[in-house]
Amino acid sequence: MEKLTGIFKSEKGIKIIFAAGIALIIIIFLFSLSDGGSKTRESAGSENENVLSEIEMYERKLEQRLTEIIGEIQGTSDIHIMITLEKTEENLYGGKTSDISATITPRVKGAVIVCKGSENAVIRQKVVDAACKALGVSAARICVTY
Repeated sequence: MEKLTGIFKSEKGIKIIFAAGIALIIIIFLFSLSDGGSKTRESAGSENENVLSEIEMYERKLEQRLTEIIGEIQGTSDIHIMITLEKTEENLYGGKTSDISATITPRVKGAVIVCKGSENAVIRQKVVDAACKALGVSAARICVTY
């Protein structure tokens, strides 16, 4: 016990204890940063996955609806569609509140449509026109092939 008391009384002992205390504080601080950072990254990753899955669901919904529309064009069959979207979604916040007042869905970048019957130029043009109107994009963003 006297040795311990002697350490606290000597200048060298106080410096050692002070340095050990600082080192302990730094270690605790670093561990708290690493745990919190990984939790933040995990929650951000799952949030991004949720947004991506919602966007992918939106793509599938558009593809399904466009498949139904093109299926109504006489002379088309065996229809396969892939739509690409900008991978972002925007939230608009209204007024003084932080509530979301509107969500803007991603815009269509383009579409690839593969269907039997599109080898006929008239049918191909009908498919392009229907896709342009349904998706709100120009014909340059639509590829139709068979």
